[in-house]
Amino acid sequence: MGTSRRAAFRALALPAALALCSCASSGPRRSGPDERSVAPDAIPVGRSGLQTLTAGLRRRKASLGLDGVPGLKGESVSRALVLLPTDRARPGVITFEIEDGPDAGVHQCETMGRGRTSTTAIPGWKSGMIGGKRIYYAPMDVEDGATVPGLYDVRAISTDTYEIELLNSPESLAAGDVPARARSVDPERRPHYSGVWKTWYSATNESVPIDMIWSEEYQPLSAGAGLPVFAREPGPQSEAAARRRARQLARNPNYYRGPYGRSGFANHTDQWDDPARRSDPRYAGREELDDFRWRNTDGCLKVRPDCLELLDEFVNEQARKKRRVQYDVRETNLLDRVPLVVAP
Repeated sequence: MGTSRRAAFRALALPAALALCSCASSGPRRSGPDERSVAPDAIPVGRSGLQTLTAGLRRRKASLGLDGVPGLKGESVSRALVLLPTDRARPGVITFEIEDGPDAGVHQCETMGRGRTSTTAIPGWKSGMIGGKRIYYAPMDVEDGATVPGLYDVRAISTDTYEIELLNSPESLAAGDVPARARSVDPERRPHYSGVWKTWYSATNESVPIDMIWSEEYQPLSAGAGLPVFAREPGPQSEAAARRRARQLARNPNYYRGPYGRSGFANHTDQWDDPARRSDPRYAGREELDDFRWRNTDGCLKVRPDCLELLDEFVNEQARKKRRVQYDVRETNLLDRVPLVVAP
């Protein structure tokens, strides 16, 4: 994290002595704050909302009570709460708590999980409006549709623990285009595997994407309770795709078992905030530069680079504490009428 941003967050940081909400002694439960208490008054979409949303949250909440709660099998669990609007034209928010260090405290930033979109009508797709333009959204039960509400186990896609494979063709990669954090050393010795795109990494910081694995055993406690869960048989595949699938299954035989047969969920950023992208004449006038709502998600959970950096810190901190780290994803109409701030 840059020095100037660290200084800004130290000014916001809560005293380390703030107590966590007490954990339930009666066993596992759907824990955490009331959704209304973390819903923001407004969501910036023309610039990063991290500092504004975090400051507003800290005026309402000293702690979330989501770190170190009891799990189903006696394990300790820590969660980030993801609220997504029912109106997919709008962003949601992700809320989490870092316990130690200069960034200690609750944090909140904007996120989107709307899934694949189209500017032309497709049978079965929902219709909506972004900035006065008609947009169509893929249903939640199809590949690359909206992020499915439920509980996900999460891990930072780090070269320390992941064999990472770049999905871009070699011809699309310029020298130095993808940082070393996307290239594994001794990849086959890593316990996890993930395919990633170069656009999941930003040039503005060293953040890495976060893997989201559908946690079927926790679904009775979540917004995903009762959803059909199965492994979808793959259709015709290229040799490269079949090889990637085999590598993934070798690490996790149940990886492709998920809601509506979906898998491959991830939380990542993009390159629209990078200075090089903003100054490139090829992208002049693109809505993505000035309005977060236009950014592509394709079934993943999208955040800005500064938010992903703090989410990496949260996930890694809680993992070091030997806790199971999860995202609690919920869909709510609370955010459907929250004002959007589009000023640059």
